Amino acid sequence: MAVIHVRKVGNSSVVTLPPEVLAQANLRDGDLVQPRVDRAGRIVLEAVTVTPREARRAIIRNAARRDRAVLRRLAEYDRK
Repeated sequence: MAVIHVRKVGNSSVVTLPPEVLAQANLRDGDLVQPRVDRAGRIVLEAVTVTPREARRAIIRNAARRDRAVLRRLAEYDRK
């Protein structure tokens, strides 16, 4: 595996990942990753998946339909 420099770009430091590393991690340009440092001091990048806005709306809408009775009882309890 290649050694990579940490470089300064504006106010940030950046690391450029080689195509082989991206392929092994199943990452592409534009993917989101969340950095963390593990107990051994290693930098770990974990892929993040974001649910599109329309999908989130559908999930909430379906939950509201499914749990309508519970939501109604909670609203009644809140009014007391």
